[in-house]
Amino acid sequence: MTKAPFFLLFMLFCAGFSSPGRDGGFPGRPDGFTAGSHWVFFTDKQEGGFDPYDFFDPKAIDRRLRHGQSLIDPVDFPVTRQYLDAVAQLVDSSDVVSRWLNAVHVYAGPEVVKKLQSLPFVDRVETAHGMMRLAAHSTGGEVEGQWRDGVTGSADPDEGGISPEQIESLRQQIGHMQGQYFHEHGLNGAGFRIAVLDAGFPGVDKHPAFEHLRRDNRIIATWDFHRNRPDVYRFSDHGTMVLSMIAGQMDGHMMGLATGAEFLLARTEIWREPYVEEKYWLAAVEWADRMGADIINSSLGYSYHRYFTEDMDGKTSLVAQAARIAARKGILVVNSAGNEGENERWRIVITPADVDSVLTIGAVEYPSMLRTSYSSVGPRPDKTIKPNLVSMGNVLLAKESGLANSRGTSFSAPLVAGFAACLWQKFPAFSNMQLFEVLERSGSLYPYYDLSHGYGVPQAGFFFENPAFRSAPTFDLSRQGEGLAVTIRHNPRNGPEGENGERFLFYHITDPEGIIEQYFVLRVDQPEVVVIDTSRFVPGQRVMVHFEGYTASRTF
Repeated sequence: MTKAPFFLLFMLFCAGFSSPGRDGGFPGRPDGFTAGSHWVFFTDKQEGGFDPYDFFDPKAIDRRLRHGQSLIDPVDFPVTRQYLDAVAQLVDSSDVVSRWLNAVHVYAGPEVVKKLQSLPFVDRVETAHGMMRLAAHSTGGEVEGQWRDGVTGSADPDEGGISPEQIESLRQQIGHMQGQYFHEHGLNGAGFRIAVLDAGFPGVDKHPAFEHLRRDNRIIATWDFHRNRPDVYRFSDHGTMVLSMIAGQMDGHMMGLATGAEFLLARTEIWREPYVEEKYWLAAVEWADRMGADIINSSLGYSYHRYFTEDMDGKTSLVAQAARIAARKGILVVNSAGNEGENERWRIVITPADVDSVLTIGAVEYPSMLRTSYSSVGPRPDKTIKPNLVSMGNVLLAKESGLANSRGTSFSAPLVAGFAACLWQKFPAFSNMQLFEVLERSGSLYPYYDLSHGYGVPQAGFFFENPAFRSAPTFDLSRQGEGLAVTIRHNPRNGPEGENGERFLFYHITDPEGIIEQYFVLRVDQPEVVVIDTSRFVPGQRVMVHFEGYTASRTF
């Protein structure tokens, strides 16, 4: 099949925004409207009358208290009404208001922008333009095993169930993360709330893969941030597919691990205005916080349509700023690394996956567990490890009207989001960043890492079994002339790799500052795998090697 990447956009939320017209536009905007899209940032907020118990969902209050946070935080205060009114009198229209960034998104021409910049309570005005991309690669149409409306059926595809081949695919999706450990211990994300930010969720209100969510009323709230209404069950089914990777199940077979979690569904991506989507992502994140989300899954991001590679620093983009605040609020933000791996002009992770406190997920092939060609890689020279983890990108999922095979980091991220919800259920006292850390430690490559695989695939067995197998040596490092030889030991495999019969060795070289200079993956087909030339190493350079659960390093 041919690979056909399809592109869409990204999203944001606020404390309030004006109502769009019925067609998605705004009142008073004529055909041919050419006013620019801008963010107006204010200098301060006028405190007064903020009641967190009235403003936040009880679960948002609980999350803040669990993380030891004050319920009175100025970043949560609403934007000053007088400032918004003054801006509204000058601009053509305004929509998204961000309490976190103390800003409002407006449409205005150049002369009006000059007037806005002269207002004493305006800090700055920034042009808003960008294009969000869904982190998915389509592999074609629906596969056999279509469902009948309201009927799950049997395993016979002709009867609307799923086939033995599809059951095996689902086993791989769960098994490559050892997700069966969670299932066997009754952990399914119950008690935790996950917000899914995406392009639409058609079929979620009918598809049997989500019948358990509907039956138990675990879709807590929905919102379409473009049309300003709760109906999200239309438009692109990218969100439907993503949700199935977190919580879908068919005929008792899990597609994702968090089948017991609660959900917030936010539609943030549209086609109509492809250069202003960042506002909807910000708006949705603030809404998710207010509605008590513990985890946010975002299978989207910005890259070259708005930013330069040097902007992927975890700080520059508006969505990066919003993601950083969400993490400070105790939310675990899980974001796809992006599908720019084959784009030679970009290649690196997209924003907000560039944020250090965002759990960034790349995609690997099954069963090799090696990076897929399309999965974005980590940036340099920043020391931040990106992606943090990886999981399968080629999956079986639920579409609007059936099941399908598809691929992309869009689907590796929600697999890990579901994993995270189950793990948090096991360790409910963890903060979001403690959870972040142990997720990394559970990676199949840990403590090894590189800029393609991060710490590897999260392994649930790490939390249920003695992980001592990782300390059993599988290779030796020895000096050979001016090189470092890596020699495989003749012992049974003791790591999580190698399901396909192939064996792979990983190594990287870091500079004295700890920044990766080079990294490699080598197929192992003989005892002496490689002799690493160290003749030009300077003091402080290090080689780290990983093979089948064991990691060793040498510093020069």
